[in-house]
Amino acid sequence: MRSKKIIFTALLLITLILPILTSCEKDREYDEGEVIAAAEGLLIKAKLINEIYYGKGIEFDEQSGVGIYRRAKEDSLSKFGISSIDDLKVKTLEVFSDVRAEIMFNTVLSSIKDDNVIVHYLRYYQHTDDSGESYVMVNSRYDYYLKGDIEYLSGITVKDVRGEIIVIEVPVKLTSESGKIKNSTIEVEMIEEGDGWRFTSPCEAVYNESTDIYEDIINK
Repeated sequence: MRSKKIIFTALLLITLILPILTSCEKDREYDEGEVIAAAEGLLIKAKLINEIYYGKGIEFDEQSGVGIYRRAKEDSLSKFGISSIDDLKVKTLEVFSDVRAEIMFNTVLSSIKDDNVIVHYLRYYQHTDDSGESYVMVNSRYDYYLKGDIEYLSGITVKDVRGEIIVIEVPVKLTSESGKIKNSTIEVEMIEEGDGWRFTSPCEAVYNESTDIYEDIINK
């Protein structure tokens, strides 16, 4: 009986102490100008990266491929400044943290299986044919969600600090598929890694006009 009482007391103490320890995590110091300048540079690169992963993506040749996959067009690859999947991964890591990039690799550059059954086909992969030629293959039926356009505006501010994470607020101009425009803001998390500042959260947004109905109700 006494041992149960000791265990209960220990668990109670852990429950009480853990939130205190967590709340005592020291927020990092930072130079706001440096953070904002880094964010502005990253957003320029991020727009192209997000377009590859979540937007219309790399264009492909309808006449060259097997099954749902088609060979990427060289001029489209050049537009994005890449020639291979390895290039894409390098550019991704120039913008996003190691953790965030790994999520992107595992959800877009890898298939997702459930009980060994593919439920989500990867979007791009590197293929080498019998002659040794290597090229990028594109999923011609990929259902991408980043439609319309996003423009990152000036006026970025630091909104919060959470330990090593800096949270910035970015003004954006969103354009829907039909061409309707709305100004908004998004929050993006940043972290300083060994080779510089990186985004550790998504930085894309979509203007879905159907949400206007709900916003009108809320604002009434």
